[in-house]
Amino acid sequence: MHQRLAAMLRKEYLQFFRDRPLIYIVLYVFIIEIYVAGTGFNIEVRNYPTAVYDRDNTQWSVQLAEKFRMPYFRVTHLVHSDPEMEALLDEGTVSLILVIPYGFARDLAEKNHAEVQAISDGTLSNTALLAMGYASQIAQEFALELGERLGRVVPGTEHLWPQVQLKPRVAYNPNQKAEWFASLIELFSVITLVAILLPAAAMVREKERGTIEQLLVTPITPVEIMLAKVISMASIVLVASALSLFLVIYPIFGLPWRGDLLLYTVATALYVFSATGVGLLIATVCRTLPQTILFLLMVIPPILFLSGSWSPEEALPTGMRMVTYLSPLKYYLTIAYGILLKGAGFRQLWQHFVGLTGLGLLLFGCCAFRFRRHFG
Repeated sequence: MHQRLAAMLRKEYLQFFRDRPLIYIVLYVFIIEIYVAGTGFNIEVRNYPTAVYDRDNTQWSVQLAEKFRMPYFRVTHLVHSDPEMEALLDEGTVSLILVIPYGFARDLAEKNHAEVQAISDGTLSNTALLAMGYASQIAQEFALELGERLGRVVPGTEHLWPQVQLKPRVAYNPNQKAEWFASLIELFSVITLVAILLPAAAMVREKERGTIEQLLVTPITPVEIMLAKVISMASIVLVASALSLFLVIYPIFGLPWRGDLLLYTVATALYVFSATGVGLLIATVCRTLPQTILFLLMVIPPILFLSGSWSPEEALPTGMRMVTYLSPLKYYLTIAYGILLKGAGFRQLWQHFVGLTGLGLLLFGCCAFRFRRHFG
């Protein structure tokens, strides 16, 4: 079996490297396209997952925390310690933490001025920037409402108005560089596109040329044909994504390396194998290359848009949020951001690894079943 599989792998690599236009396309989307996409874009903030760390526990601090409500913010956790706060950010459970310090109400009453801190997850830099703007506006509105209740908001007495100053701190991306987010999102989108397209196109070409029938009369089994397609195309995608990271994203955009390279490689390999399984599944349905392209236009957009890559998952309707768990890109995004930008390890990300692996095995199982049935 190993000799047959090695021969099939050699055939797949030779076919790929003889197709110069395809090589140019892969190099373009993994290098030039990532560079071009290194610009930010605005994303609406809705249902932003938020935690509140109220160290003051007074009537006024509770009233301020209650201002962070839907549709813009959704408080999911009440924090009671610094380690708990750090864990929520590292695991990606929340995207913003409102920290109300001890003495908040006393400072407002005695000094007419108080400070609160908002810590946001800077891995999604544009969203974090918008969320900080909303949070600052909420703090000012709370101060004005409080001043009106206390009778301090009177024209000509602006110096007596209560002031609540929000001190923002952006974690993981302190300078809020939009190119970090945009280039990584483009890389993950390109990995998805190419990992699905390459094996699907390679398999359909075999059908169009009639070479698949020639392979089936040899001792090679359908599973070996499938594995050869998956391993060869997945390895090409992995090498191309590494080129994108080390030739464009790190040297040009200055993205800091904070995580474990081996763990990121394992996660990317798991995701690429899941995506190639989707590609081969498409190849069992389509007979021609134009059909394959049209089918890809139906499959890829939902995978991208339902992953939280282009719009926050929290901004989606409840029913659509449930569907996002069927997108392998959802799990991969959380893992990749956690490793590359947060320096998170397997202990913080194991649940997402389990989700990605389980969904990948399901896709591969469906692919193997269809492949055996179609070509067996």
